[in-house]
Amino acid sequence: MDHKNFDSLLSAIGPGRWTIFMFVSYVSWALLLPYFSLGGAFYNPVVDHWCSVPELSNNSWTLEQRLNYSVPWEYRGGRLERSQCSVYVRDYEAVADLPWSPDLALTPEQAVTLETKSCNQWEFDKSVFHSTVASEWNLVCDRVSLSPFFTSFYFFGAAVGETLIGFLADKYGRRWILRVSTLIFLLTATTSALVPLYSLVLAGRFVLGVIHTIIGPAYIQGMEACPSKLRTILGLLSTAPFALTGMFFGAWAYLIRDWRTLQLVCALPVLLQLIYMPFMDESPRWLLQQGRLKEAAKILKKAGQWHGVTLPADKELMILMEKFQEQSSDKKETPRDAEGFSGRARRWWRDVTVLVRTPALRKITIGLFGCWFCTGLTYWGMSLSGTTYSKDPFLYVVLSSLVEVPGYSGLTPVVGRFGRRSVLSFNFTVCAVAILTILATPKSYTWMIFSLALVGKLFITASYGLMYLVSSELFPTCVRSRGLNMSSMMARLGSIISPFIIDVLATSYWWSPSVMFGACAAMGSGFALLLPESNHKPLADTVEQLEFIYGDSGKSSSRSSIESDDISSSLRKDQQDEKDEACPCSSV
Repeated sequence: MDHKNFDSLLSAIGPGRWTIFMFVSYVSWALLLPYFSLGGAFYNPVVDHWCSVPELSNNSWTLEQRLNYSVPWEYRGGRLERSQCSVYVRDYEAVADLPWSPDLALTPEQAVTLETKSCNQWEFDKSVFHSTVASEWNLVCDRVSLSPFFTSFYFFGAAVGETLIGFLADKYGRRWILRVSTLIFLLTATTSALVPLYSLVLAGRFVLGVIHTIIGPAYIQGMEACPSKLRTILGLLSTAPFALTGMFFGAWAYLIRDWRTLQLVCALPVLLQLIYMPFMDESPRWLLQQGRLKEAAKILKKAGQWHGVTLPADKELMILMEKFQEQSSDKKETPRDAEGFSGRARRWWRDVTVLVRTPALRKITIGLFGCWFCTGLTYWGMSLSGTTYSKDPFLYVVLSSLVEVPGYSGLTPVVGRFGRRSVLSFNFTVCAVAILTILATPKSYTWMIFSLALVGKLFITASYGLMYLVSSELFPTCVRSRGLNMSSMMARLGSIISPFIIDVLATSYWWSPSVMFGACAAMGSGFALLLPESNHKPLADTVEQLEFIYGDSGKSSSRSSIESDDISSSLRKDQQDEKDEACPCSSV
């Protein structure tokens, strides 16, 4: 059989055990990372607290009686509640040994006239959570601004990791970075649950955030080994483990109310990755890009054996590998041994600016950056808003994770039929409408608010799952890991902002989460319309091939280095084969 490109060879091998095997790393990370990315919901939730009066701590008064005698009322978030940071100035020692009597109860007139002061000791409500990050280090009142850093440091690390991990995956391979990340994650997740200082916990959260972005290379490793016609199905279905893990997290947190113990238990799934590490294959497509043809051929032979498919003989297979390498190489690159200092500087600048080098790639980058930022801010904001849209954080996390199952996998036939761009824009629009409708819903309609929040979470989850598929299809192979990680870095920037909206801004302006998350989702709908449609299009291996596929046809003369006639013929043949369902869509 004459294989015109690498994808046609993958199509001949077909889907099977090896294809699933290449997705194992992604699935194992998906079963682990939500325990830490959603950590703010249960490791550091917002819990009620009040000023502690040591003189009254050992008497026979009930909690309500102690609060009545020592803690003033105040308006907070538009509601009248007990103060969390102030205490009455009174002689508490004089009543410390007295039994409670109605005469000690404050009248409304006394409550208004009594002097108050700020306190430096607090009691925390332990009816739901026995121990949290905030309660352990008193991250309340004048220190409340330090509390969101527990979550934002994780996402700040993820923002750094998007660039770093993507670069390392492109340079040293998907397998190498996956192995290194597994060991670092195991060490950091364990030690950060045991250290005695909040600063060390934040340092651990930052490192865990950096490693969180390994999900990008793990996803790409699977997608690069997947026949192109199954990319939509496997790409969307493979995101379902995230939703299942979120549900498990709610169950574990219900059973384990101490944040340190909970984190240690939730780190156990990393053992799956440790077991898989010795048997992991490198992406043959990446090996081909690096010129390691024998290694790529060996892995493809293994895949053929697993699937019961006979590939060409070794010599013929190597000829095919050389042909595919020639197709996927960037012919405009200058040999490194012929470069001087200025040549190396130009190469470095080309590497830095590669995502905005050409018109088509520049438009794709802007659209994806905007979509990822809006997705990150809205998705993580809705995920961590259990105390904003529900009074039961365990139920909120379980149900909001449950709706992610159809959100991630339910769009498989829809995306294949209607395309990526229109479905993505539609998801953003419905999410925005649902969240903004909460502003017009009476606060007494708690289940309606909860339901609207779940609808918003459903459709922003659908956008999140689709973003990985769209990004992996639109970026060429030579920068796919880097492009996916740098564009999803924008999601991390949005996620860094979200805990401050929930934990700080919402205490003064109850409407701020709905306004911010709803407006951002509406903006995402506009950014989605900037993207080209990638449905039934081949994967590009180089920037020049990308320009040929998605660029302005009127500028085809600028793409002469790709052998335009041959590529046009190949593209037409591949797309016709798709229509005939004889073989999957191929990349150039």
